Formats: sequence, structure tokens, C-alpha cells
Amino acid sequence: MVQLSKKNIVLCVTGGIACYKSVMLASLLKKEGANVFVVMTKNATKFVNPVTFKNITKNKVTTKMFANDDFVPHISLADLADLVIIAPATANIIAKASYGIADDMVSTLLVSSKAPKFIIPAMNTNMYLNPITQENIQRLKKFDFKVLEPDTGMLACGVEGVGRFPEIEKIYGFILKNLGDRNSVFYNKKILITLGGTVEDIDPVRCITNRSSGKMGFSFAEEFIIKGANVKIICGNVSSLELHNFQKKFCDTEIQFVRSAKDMKEAVTQNIDNFDLLFMASAVADYSPEYSESKIKKENDDLVLKLRKTEDILKSIPKKENKIYVGFAAESDNLIENAKNKLIKKQLDFVIANEIVGEQAAIGNDKASVFILNKWNVDIKKIDYSQKSVIAKSVCNELEELIKKNTPSLLK
Repeated sequence: MVQLSKKNIVLCVTGGIACYKSVMLASLLKKEGANVFVVMTKNATKFVNPVTFKNITKNKVTTKMFANDDFVPHISLADLADLVIIAPATANIIAKASYGIADDMVSTLLVSSKAPKFIIPAMNTNMYLNPITQENIQRLKKFDFKVLEPDTGMLACGVEGVGRFPEIEKIYGFILKNLGDRNSVFYNKKILITLGGTVEDIDPVRCITNRSSGKMGFSFAEEFIIKGANVKIICGNVSSLELHNFQKKFCDTEIQFVRSAKDMKEAVTQNIDNFDLLFMASAVADYSPEYSESKIKKENDDLVLKLRKTEDILKSIPKKENKIYVGFAAESDNLIENAKNKLIKKQLDFVIANEIVGEQAAIGNDKASVFILNKWNVDIKKIDYSQKSVIAKSVCNELEELIKKNTPSLLK
């Protein structure tokens, strides 16, 4: 992702056993292009040697309030920081920060920095659930600190309960979600995304489906979340790996699972009135077989299945002027012509068109090239063959520009 690229991130590490996991967090942030500066409390250095962080971040690690040069850490880093992360955050630093106490490098930095601040608590269950700690956390939230609730599991002290340091991907997703672009037309908007393929049952053991992995849809869901949107996913048949990777980062995103085209239609119909934008990235079956209650026996040389056309979800939905409707056109022939027909017949605002055959076929692959068509007849935009995460970012940026130019009040 490029959202943290070239950002100056100050990672404050306080004295808990989870310090070693902060090393992995620093590594991830560095890989994502961030410039990471680590500040450690005295107790934190007893768990992890500062040299470890220095080697990973390629930056000096600050452990003292005052150095032997003109560098004043708490002021210099406070001015430099684009965001500040406290991970792990002990009960001690949470208490200090909530009352503005500034008696060491980390606590002083929290008072002096105006950057967004993220608190990642990790401690013994009793310490975390103590009413004093909970009151301190609530006080921090009032001061606009973003606090990620710890995970539940086996703790280092041998107790099972809440207080476990969250997975690194979960922390990363939490940061991305809370750094939403307030200037985006999608900020704070409700977006309904359908993704994955549908499964049409033939009998109790057989079915018809397609090769959709859901990767494209999940990439768009992530991009909309990063832009500050409130996203709900209606999820068909997808790759378990793609689903797992998405949920590790955005575990609080609502996902409604469906199986068939009929189920998808019902889910969209039930939800659409509550959303500002419908983004149909799912590969919905065009036909569904007549279902046999019993397993079809292998008796004849040939088997003929009777297929019935499924209802067109996008076409059947009544369009409202204050909403945006985006469809996909996955075609093997006459891509642009078929996409234009879909745009008109289904009364859509946008159609994202992609090939499903050839070397750059989108379905089931990690990469794609797409064309963006719009109802205002603005020139068709092509996004060259690239990773689907890059496709999602480029498409969303293009959608924003077209909405701003043609209907600036549409999503206000």
C-alpha cells in the first residue's frame, strides 16, 4: 500500500513483554514505505535491545530525554511525526497520557505532538479490566486518541483472557482505517460491495460456479475503507486466503455471506436503501439449474441440465438520484461495446470493464487491466495491467474525479 509511503511514523515502545512484537510492526511499516523512528522507555530496553529497532528502521532509536548534542528528541520528533503509535501501551503509559503527565521521553512526546495518536494496549487481563485503566482509556478517546482493543487469548503470564497484543495486520488495518482521507468524496459514506462468485446447486453434492476469487472486490473494499468510507460486503464464493487476508486487517468490517444468485439479489435488495453507493464486483451466475432433491445418478451417457435465467440484480434495482451505481462487465468479446450496453440498459453511473480471456484475463488472477466507462460520456479511461490493489486505487481516484466534475453535490 502507498498510504503510509514516505510518512514519518514515531513508534513508541513501552515496557511490556509484547515489545518483541513491536519489532515486527516496525518492520511492516518500513516495508510499506514509512520512515519509522522508535522511541523506547527505559523498561522497554530491558525486553528488546534498541539495536534491533535501529537495524530494522535504519534510524536512530531514542531512549533518553536529553542527548549530548543539540537534538532535543521530544520536540524534534513531535514536529516531525505524521502519526504516533504506542505499541505496546502499558497501563502506566495509558495513565500518564490520559492526565498529561510528561516525565519521560514517551509521555512528553505524547503531550508535545499534534499528530494523530494510536494506542495499542497490551497487558495482564486484570490490569486491562481494572476500572481505573478503563476510565483512563475512555479519557484518551475523548482527547481523540485512537485505541485498538487488545485481543483475547493466552497471555505471557499464563492466564487466558483479554490483553493480548493484536496481530500486526490488525494493527495496520486499524491505522489505515482511522487515517481516512477527509477530503475524499467517499469519506463517511456508506458503500455496499458485492464480491465473489455465486454457487448454483444442481443436486445435494454438485453445483455450477465460476473461478472468481473475490480478490478484486476485496481490493476495492480496502481502498474505500482507506478513503474513510463505511463499507459492508455481501460475499459470495471466494478464495479462503483472500477472505482471511482481508479479515486479518479489517476484522470489524461487516460481511454478509450468500451462496446463490437468488441469495445475492435478496441481500442487495434488503440493504441498498441504507447505502450511498452500490459497487457490484461479484460474478453472479446468469443461469441456474433446476435443482434435484436427490443425487443425480450416473446412468446415461449424456446428461442434459435445464437452466433458467437468473434475475439481473443491477437492472432490477430502482435507481435513485442521490445514489451511485457501479457495475462490472467481464467479457470475452466486444468488451467496450458490451460494457456500454450494460451502462445504458442497467442505468448505471459507472461500468468497470475487463477481459476474461487471454494473457491479461482478470478473473482468478492477481492482476488485471480495466476500462472505466461513465454515464456522462467522458472519455473512456484505461488502467493498464497491474496488481488488483493498484487497479482499485486508480479506479477509485478516477471515480472521485468524475463525481466531483459532473455531480459535485451527489455524495454530500
